[in-house]
This record gives sequence, structure tokens and C-alpha cells, in this order.
Amino acid sequence: MARNTLSLLLVALLTALFAVARGSALPAAENVQRRDENLPARVPYVFPAPGTDTIADAIRARRGNGTLLALDGALLNAPLVAQGWNQLFTVIRENLTIPGEMRELFDYRSSEPQHSTRRRTNGTSLVPHALHADLPFTRGQHEPVGRTEGLTTRQLRVLRFTPAGELSLADQKILGNSLAAAVAFTDAITESVRVPDRVYNNLARFLSPKQMVEAVSTAGSYAFVSRFTVALNVDGRMNEAVPVPV
Repeated sequence: MARNTLSLLLVALLTALFAVARGSALPAAENVQRRDENLPARVPYVFPAPGTDTIADAIRARRGNGTLLALDGALLNAPLVAQGWNQLFTVIRENLTIPGEMRELFDYRSSEPQHSTRRRTNGTSLVPHALHADLPFTRGQHEPVGRTEGLTTRQLRVLRFTPAGELSLADQKILGNSLAAAVAFTDAITESVRVPDRVYNNLARFLSPKQMVEAVSTAGSYAFVSRFTVALNVDGRMNEAVPVPV
């Protein structure tokens, strides 16, 4: 009898320890919503508690600090869309062979059409056109990543302020040949969808056929992201201006 009681106590203790260990591997539910500004979108955010939703937990596993973004909370209104999105961007973010700085350029540049951007000078500062509608959520998330991947402040400013089709020789020198080719390629996809042969072939000088497929997929995917986040006003930042890269 005593032996059976001891066995039951041991099982209970092991079960409790397992539960504690499992809970410590996931972020606390109250911390899940704190990665962004936590401002409302046009749809309610859905943040399932850790361990209660396999799709949400799969997204957490991909996020750098294991917490959900406002973007994820919007997506989780449609769980299958959120699941497909997570699978696609697991590939785009983690499993491609194009250079990391080029991947981030595609993201940063394809966030929106560049035809409304104008370059003006005010002393040494570049000022965006008054009608320029920036995408603070997308750019705010990825500018630091771009810097980590090697994009410089000067390059980010070229990406931010140079209208489509208007890269100067000075801009091209700042970017380098491969990134300048990537800018022209991204602008063509974003502005008109059709990519002229000369633009395609110029980028293809630096990438393999496999990487060209990756390039198109990346630029197209991030154009999708920007449309999604702006249309739903994710994190309440649809009309917020993005700080100038410094």
C-alpha cells in the first residue's frame, strides 16, 4: 500500500515538473500582445494563449522572441490564412539563397509604389513628399533587420527617397551594382507588374535562375504584406510617418 502511494506521488510530481517546464518554454499570455504598439486595427486581434492553438504556437516559434505581432493577431481571425502565411514566410525569411541585404531591400522597397515620393533637400536633410504615405509597420519591423544584413544608412535613405526609375549615378554608387539592379527590378514589379527584359536581365547577371524565382517571390510577398497591413490598419499605424533613416 505504501509502495503504491509512493508511486502515485512520484507520478504526480513528474507531471507537475513537466507542466512547469512546458510553461516556461512559452511566453506568458499577458506578454503576447506587447511586441508592437498594441494599437487597434480594423479587425480585432486574436491572441490565443500559449499552448491552446497549434497555428498560433507555430507562428510564435518563428518569431524572434516567441511573441505574436499585431500582424499575427490580425491574421489569426482567419486561421488557415495565418497558417499559410506562416509557412510561406518561413521559406522567404529563413530558407532562401539570395543575399540577406537584397532580401531586405525587396521588402523595404516593395512596401509601396514609389511614384508619390519626391526628393527635396533642406540643408543636408532629405524630406519626403507631403503626399507620401509611408508604411510604418512593415518598414519599422524590417529596417533594423536590413541594417543587420548589411544595408547602410545611406542605402536605406536611397531606398526611402528615390522615386521609381530615377536612380542617379550617385545613388547607384551608394547601392552597388547588384542592389541597384534589385531596386529597378522591385520598382518594376511594384509600379507596373510587368518587368522589362533589360531590367530582368540586369538583375539576372547577379543571381542564378533559382535565385531569380526567389527574388520574384520575395518582392511579390512583401508587396502583399504591405497591402494587408495598410488595408487593415495593423497596429493602428496606417497614417503614421516613418522616421527618416539616420
